[in-house]
Amino acid sequence: MSNYPDIYSRGYQIESKLGHNRAGGRVTYKATNLKTKQTVVIKQFQFAQPGTSWMDYEAYTREIEVLISLVSPNIPRYLDSFETPTGFCLVQEYKRAYSLAQLRHFTPQEIKEIALAVLDVLVYLQSVSPLVIHRDLKPENILVDHSQPRNVYLVDFGFAHQGNQDLGVSSTVKGTLGFMPPEQLFNRQLSEASDLYSLGVTLICLLTKTKSSEVGNLIDEAYRFKFRSQLPEISGQFVRWLEKMVAPNPKKRYPNAVAAKAALKDIPVTDKGLQIQLGDKLVKQIKTMSVAIAKPATTLCWILTLSAMAAPTHFVRIASFNTYRTYSPQQKFTSHSQIINPLSQLRDTGKCPGCYLPEANLEGANLQNADLEAAYLRRVNFEGAYLRGANFRDAFLKGANLEQTYLRAANLNNVKLEGANLQNANLGGVNMQFANLVKAYFKSANLEFANLKSANLKKANLEFANLKNADLTNAYLEEAFLEGVQLENAHLIGAKLKNAQLHSADLANAELSGANLENANLEGADLAGADLAGANLKNANLWNANLVGAKLKGAILPDGTKHE
Repeated sequence: MSNYPDIYSRGYQIESKLGHNRAGGRVTYKATNLKTKQTVVIKQFQFAQPGTSWMDYEAYTREIEVLISLVSPNIPRYLDSFETPTGFCLVQEYKRAYSLAQLRHFTPQEIKEIALAVLDVLVYLQSVSPLVIHRDLKPENILVDHSQPRNVYLVDFGFAHQGNQDLGVSSTVKGTLGFMPPEQLFNRQLSEASDLYSLGVTLICLLTKTKSSEVGNLIDEAYRFKFRSQLPEISGQFVRWLEKMVAPNPKKRYPNAVAAKAALKDIPVTDKGLQIQLGDKLVKQIKTMSVAIAKPATTLCWILTLSAMAAPTHFVRIASFNTYRTYSPQQKFTSHSQIINPLSQLRDTGKCPGCYLPEANLEGANLQNADLEAAYLRRVNFEGAYLRGANFRDAFLKGANLEQTYLRAANLNNVKLEGANLQNANLGGVNMQFANLVKAYFKSANLEFANLKSANLKKANLEFANLKNADLTNAYLEEAFLEGVQLENAHLIGAKLKNAQLHSADLANAELSGANLENANLEGADLAGADLAGANLKNANLWNANLVGAKLKGAILPDGTKHE
């Protein structure tokens, strides 16, 4: 005889038990609607059970209230609710899908697809009026099926909240430890960025194969996730996207699901995937790409086409070409005798030092380890190009477009990048010593471990860039825009940061001894453990900055006095 509750009189026949949350007094059943023969899910809230409370009843009523207002194919619909002698019942659509906590391990590409699908659901929740914040997003509450393309569903809205008002005013914290953002854990105001944090934690668990119950193993004492070392095959762009999703400070996350999805959409999952992606892009582009190199009364063109066979990985394969000329910064062109035909050299060796290629279109090109030392590349379009290990020493790249390029381990020593666009570029470990980066655009770029000694970054935009462990010794950063920048453990000894915008910047443990931070805006910045000995902080804005453990011996304080 079955121990299932008898709800036949309510028009339902229970088929099996799907789950049991003993702490909340909730049992979930798979059932059939006797009239329509539709398969449904019934959640019974058994409040008379030991350990349950009226808070569980509030979750029950809240879930009904929220579900009634939602209409999305990715959220199981509310169908019915009723009371029984043993508890209240909520009836929803049944989806033939399984929680992320139950299924096999996913490939990184599958995890990205799941992320985009969940972001679509969050985009919907943040677009309805009043908006809905789920507050309990975790692997157990995301269901996926085996269809292609895969269907993804978001369930369990018992902790959900509608609207922005009073989101942080409650006597009890609601959610799951490890998946709650700090503002939720500490009962502060929530926002559209709060669910993004929970999604980021969920994805990190999937990628690192960490169980929900063990998520605390990935979090350090400062409530920061440490997972990069466990994902050696994952692309730097994807890792940085995840790190931004789980930033403890909500201001450093994406502001909403629309922004997070837009940032993730074109990010390659692995470095291998990046090369494949760039290769596919190059195949489409090279068929029609031509680059004009102008001289008075002369137009010289060269056309890139893809070789029938696979190209060596360290440079672009070029099958046909006309001519172009080399360029040396100390040299002027006086005759056609200087025009040579070096494309075959680039094809065979990957070397093209001194090339003269202004405004060339190299979007998506694979130029790994290419030698472009002292090349004239003004306003060249390198968007999405693969430039790992390329040599650009002394090259002229003023106004170049390097958005989303992969420049890890590239040599950009003494390069001229004034006004260049490097948004979202991967510059991890790059050598940019003495580089001219005036007004360069580095928003959200990865410059971790980069060498920027004595680089000129005046008025450069480094908003939300990752400069962790970067060497900025004696770098010129006056009037640079550094809001939300990550400078943890960075070397900024003697750096010129006068008038710099460092609002909410992460400067924990940064070396800033002797740095000039006069008039700098450091509001809300994290300077915990930073070395500011002898630094000039005259008239700097330190409102709400974290200076716990900071070394200030000999520093000039905002009021002009010297710290002894």
